[in-house]
Amino acid sequence: MPFRLPTPVLLLLIGFVFVILCGLGAWQVERGIWKANLVASRNAQLAGQPLTATQARTMSPESLEYHAVSLEGTWDAEQVMILANRARYGRKGENIVQPLIIAPGEAVLVDRGWYPEGQRDAALKRLATFTGPTPGLARYAEGIRASKTPAGTWTGLAPDSMSAGLPYRVLPWFVTEGQLTEGGDYSSMPTTYPVQGYQRYVSTVSHTEYALTWFGIAATLAGVSVFRFVVEPRRARRAEQAAKAARLA
Repeated sequence: MPFRLPTPVLLLLIGFVFVILCGLGAWQVERGIWKANLVASRNAQLAGQPLTATQARTMSPESLEYHAVSLEGTWDAEQVMILANRARYGRKGENIVQPLIIAPGEAVLVDRGWYPEGQRDAALKRLATFTGPTPGLARYAEGIRASKTPAGTWTGLAPDSMSAGLPYRVLPWFVTEGQLTEGGDYSSMPTTYPVQGYQRYVSTVSHTEYALTWFGIAATLAGVSVFRFVVEPRRARRAEQAAKAARLA
């Protein structure tokens, strides 16, 4: 004979699962509100005046995240680092990372842009012609790590990892060089390298859809439970009463 949970226990279990599902839906609603506020806050920061090196150095790495900056300093031409296996425009390429010394004994790593494989020398030559303040976007990711490959390239942009052996202190945040770009059309390959710039902050996670999914599952569970424990027993009682009345007739 198959094992069946007692009805009170089964109802208690269903109620527990219902509460969990509603909690997950509410959590996604809260996450959606938090993410919308984050998107608005970060993009508002981009609309403000870019921070100078002096201003950026006085801020915490967390508060610097997604601030526009305009830094003045000296490039360390002897410490060019390459991020390998970076795909854009449907092609494999690399990114150039170079320390910018913004104060005596202190530098920040700058992602100077992307180029397709085979264009490293041309990209470096063009970067050497850049003069004036360095515009860009301040980025910070706590605890990020990267490693150097046998080929001498790096697996990612991680100030803590890449600063080993450098003769100055490297700040824990980094900069994506370039200006704010709109649209982000990567269908046509540019003709000059490296490709620079950054885009507005967007959220690709649909918390509303996730919330509706959890609430929908909870509603389905509630509907099935009502049918199983309320509607079906009533039908059974009415059918039994009708059969009993027919026998007595």
